[in-house]
Amino acid sequence: MAKLTRTEQIVAEKTVCVLLVRGESPDGKKIFAYVAIRADKLESFMEAQKQGTFYPEDYGIVIEAGEGEPSEEIKQKMTTEYGFNHEAMLDIGDTQKANDLTSNLASYAVAATKDEEGE
Repeated sequence: MAKLTRTEQIVAEKTVCVLLVRGESPDGKKIFAYVAIRADKLESFMEAQKQGTFYPEDYGIVIEAGEGEPSEEIKQKMTTEYGFNHEAMLDIGDTQKANDLTSNLASYAVAATKDEEGE
């Protein structure tokens, strides 16, 4: 993986990403969790998922979790309280995509600031 620049590292340490993670419980039931993870921890989080059984709370804060798919009520809460946009979700399927996202956060932050300032 490419090493982050100092600016990218600072932005990544101060940015929290909310992820919707889907998987299976040890007894084979479908489960989900919304996990808040610092952007600089995304790569290790993605790597841990490849290893099999892992615990999301070891990498971030579990905001909501349950069996099956999130209910409309939970989706609404995630949108209202955390700004989670279910229609614009990115699929971060591997560590390279996590690295790319983390590297681009500085650019996203600058672009968002310009949009807010009307530039």
